[in-house]
Amino acid sequence: KGLKPKPHRFEVRKIIKRGTNEFLGFFSQEFNRPVVQSENSRIRIPFKVMGDTKNAQENDKVLVKFVRWDPPARIPTCKILRVLGPSHDAHTDHKGILVKYGLSQTFPDKVEEEAKSFGEKISTKDYKGRKDFRNTFTLTIDPLDARDFDDAISLKVLDQGGMEIGVHIADVSHYVRRGTALDSEARKRGNSTYLVGEVVPMIPHSLSSGLCSLIEGVDRLVKSVIFRFSADFDLLGYHIYDSVINSDKRLTYEQALLFLEKDNLTDILEATPPPSRYSGNPGRALTEINESGLQSIHKTIRLLGKVARHLRKRRMDHGSLELVSAEVKILVDQRGEPEKIYQNKDDESHQLIEEFMLLANQTIARIARKKRLPVVYRTHPDPDPESLEELRNFLSLFGISCGELTSRKEVQKMLFQINRSPISQVLRIKFLRSLQQACYRASPDGHYGLAMNDYLHFTSPIRRYADLITHRALEPLLTPKDTQKKSAESMEGLAKKLSISERNSVDAERESIKDKLILFYKRDLEKKEVVKHKALITEISRRGFFVELTDTLARGFVNARTLPREIGYRLASNGSALVGRNPKHKLRIGQEIEIQIDRINTLDKQMDFRLA
Repeated sequence: KGLKPKPHRFEVRKIIKRGTNEFLGFFSQEFNRPVVQSENSRIRIPFKVMGDTKNAQENDKVLVKFVRWDPPARIPTCKILRVLGPSHDAHTDHKGILVKYGLSQTFPDKVEEEAKSFGEKISTKDYKGRKDFRNTFTLTIDPLDARDFDDAISLKVLDQGGMEIGVHIADVSHYVRRGTALDSEARKRGNSTYLVGEVVPMIPHSLSSGLCSLIEGVDRLVKSVIFRFSADFDLLGYHIYDSVINSDKRLTYEQALLFLEKDNLTDILEATPPPSRYSGNPGRALTEINESGLQSIHKTIRLLGKVARHLRKRRMDHGSLELVSAEVKILVDQRGEPEKIYQNKDDESHQLIEEFMLLANQTIARIARKKRLPVVYRTHPDPDPESLEELRNFLSLFGISCGELTSRKEVQKMLFQINRSPISQVLRIKFLRSLQQACYRASPDGHYGLAMNDYLHFTSPIRRYADLITHRALEPLLTPKDTQKKSAESMEGLAKKLSISERNSVDAERESIKDKLILFYKRDLEKKEVVKHKALITEISRRGFFVELTDTLARGFVNARTLPREIGYRLASNGSALVGRNPKHKLRIGQEIEIQIDRINTLDKQMDFRLA
């Protein structure tokens, strides 16, 4: 009576199936015996190599296959499948990501043959039956290092007042037909993956950055949604066409922002131009365009910006959430070494493009629902009420009071306070973690973040199979004699598959960024003088605290053991700070501090810092 029951004890009797059969590791010789240590630090035991070592050298990164682990053997055995190269080398890390996430830079011969069979130019017969927008002023606005251009925007001011704004999307479905090897491979990949310095495309480069890409000064086939606006920027209607365009100028976001913010063309031209070597098909330099051409760009961008601001305000008024976030952009040299790191801000140039893409996606989604077209919708489930309550309690620690967060208006008020807080980046991360992940579904289940009942992906068919499916679904509406084979595939099954492949690419892209950041900061350890960095404290525990560097958004950990012992830091009762014996010594969430690199764990790809 009163005694605690003994805990149950279990033992593993048999392993039915192993979750990991192939993995990455580092080769070494231990007592003249070849072994591999897994890259995953949770797998602590080494693996004995059976058979050919494939000339692997000490500390080479290798791909291995688990063979067996039979009692009474003390360690398991593996077989080397491939030697990737020396560890800590940028190219080796890159190959490792490709292998780990099942990404291939090459395509089967049949797929390449089909892609190249279309040639490098639009054939004469392809113009037939298409609306011609080649004489309408058209622009593309993309990241500095973009290599494929899915979308373009055109503007035509109407004599009777108002304007037509065209959203033109690469007509990938014209080339990637259902039932072909091209289609099978695109479906298998699901989407393109954008690693630092390289794209692993969904379709071969001859199409993705060639015949489908909306390159400056070249005729391209597109699907166009032409929106008609009043002089007061109210949406009056739209039409959808199979059409052809010729982009007048390829702009980077940085250039577009200059046209939005600067009144004087001289100021725009004197701004430091972005290095074209990072980009595919950068187009003419602004200095090569005559004054009339520059004026056209200036007027077009300014007017598009005004309409976009109107659309954005209307969207926010309808409950859309202002999820402002920064992301890091890393530019690399030919060896894959990080050369320049900067932050992509969610400025007006990004918002201009975003608003017209959102409008096109929503418009096509409404058509798809009403016509019951076979598409996959982009959905964002409502957040879990418990997660929102936890968020509300967390925000109260920082003086942000919230109402009932199941109310969208209260969430918008909360975001208004977060976005204007001096520790906004930390609070935004916490808010985003309280939300569910967006995914694909066969039914229009709504998008929480955008406050839209109908939403899908239409605007990026070069890099997303979901968008390609949408384009095909529109064919019967645009072409009476649609010759595409009908699909018997379940949209539900396809939606699940695309959600999984998207998640895989996101994880690969994040690891690629992490690898380059580690390479970048390893240089600090090689310098004689201590390099100091500004950082924000993002999370705190008894073990220490996590930080995010303010300039590159790199994340790492400061172990409590590295803190000055004489101060005697202890975790505060509410978990928001480490407080010393003297309360004036305090390290709190959101505080900006100076740190330096302590050590870099290349196995775990983790950076440890200490106070500078």
